[in-house]
Amino acid sequence: MSQPDKGRLAFRTGIALAGVTSLLIMWTTIVRDESGEAAIMLIMAAAVGSFAARFRPDGMARAMVGVAVMQAALGGLYVTAPITAADADGPLRAMIFNGAFSLLWLGAAALFHIAGRRRSGEAAA
Repeated sequence: MSQPDKGRLAFRTGIALAGVTSLLIMWTTIVRDESGEAAIMLIMAAAVGSFAARFRPDGMARAMVGVAVMQAALGGLYVTAPITAADADGPLRAMIFNGAFSLLWLGAAALFHIAGRRRSGEAAA
């Protein structure tokens, strides 16, 4: 497989991972009967960041890192919230949930970064 093909595959896989992560976030918040404002905010941040980056791999990598940071910050808020502390395993579940989604966003960022490196290598050749 040539360099441009690997970059294209990494980009498409990054798009798929970001899309699946968005769907999983919405699904888990709907199943948990929450209002979903935080989930919508995260998905909108990913979408706006992608559009602002004009769907270029390097910019999308930065956008996904930003969304991962937002996810982790929201996780910190959930863990310290009084309603979460009222549940015996609430803080642990909140940490696992938000940590897993942060890792998914970071995975998408890594794939976009790989795609950007392949693309810049293609331009230099």
